[in-house]
Amino acid sequence: MKVSVITICRNARDGIGRTLDSVAHQSYQNIEHIIIDGASTDGTLEILKGHRHKPTLLVSEPDAGIYDAMNKGLARATGDLIHFLNAEDWLYDARSVENAVRFVERHPDGDLFYGDIEVRLPEGGSVIHTPQEADKAAEAMVCGCLPHQGTFARRKVFDRTGPFDTRWRVHADYDWFLKAIADPSVTLMHMPVTVASFGLGGTSSNLAKGQPEVYAIQNALPFYQSEAWLRRRIELYQDSFLAVRLENAELKRRLAEGGGGVSWERLARGVARRGRDRLRRLLRRLRQG
Repeated sequence: MKVSVITICRNARDGIGRTLDSVAHQSYQNIEHIIIDGASTDGTLEILKGHRHKPTLLVSEPDAGIYDAMNKGLARATGDLIHFLNAEDWLYDARSVENAVRFVERHPDGDLFYGDIEVRLPEGGSVIHTPQEADKAAEAMVCGCLPHQGTFARRKVFDRTGPFDTRWRVHADYDWFLKAIADPSVTLMHMPVTVASFGLGGTSSNLAKGQPEVYAIQNALPFYQSEAWLRRRIELYQDSFLAVRLENAELKRRLAEGGGGVSWERLARGVARRGRDRLRRLLRRLRQG
């Protein structure tokens, strides 16, 4: 089974080397690594050309955005399975692809396979995110998303959904996931494999910037427009809103209490720790449904 790993990048000089290494060091060898570079100007292209681990195919030219670049990679991919691994992310360990392929081989009736990912937090540290099982995926997508960095899709899925819709500038991968979930001919499966390491802070993880687009995508999908789904979406939005309000109220209280001789450095460490703890609690809640 051939796996196409597609990496898009632009001006990713500091992180592209580790991405290349993580693919080259895989125990599974039937991999084509396609890199679509958006005409980088910071030395990324020189690293790609001179790196000891050469990609199978390297294209460097201007593009119309990240999803245009992803579509370019998709058009050139020849593998049975497609995986997108963006610059500055990397495969979790040397057996990530092999473990995913073995799971796919054991489940020939599956089409879209998503595993776990390591989430690297901006303030330091990381957590392993285990997404919900396939029967909860549509609900999980209302206020979240399946891990794109943890996903392997058979070619059939893209034949059904088409390429990424470049009308969406920030969350076309979210739109693609929803189309796949809504298609009854596409079988989703969660696999117990930690696939990739993903750093928060990229374009698609900028929730404040991208949330209006997420709402527009949901409202454009007939799947979410039934009366039952409209009610459920509202309930999930309310739960998420209340959780944020409660967190903010607790943070304000703790900040007010922190003025009596507590250093801002120590307080910042505490806030970061509480942020990690809250994320872990949220991930546990997602896993429990």
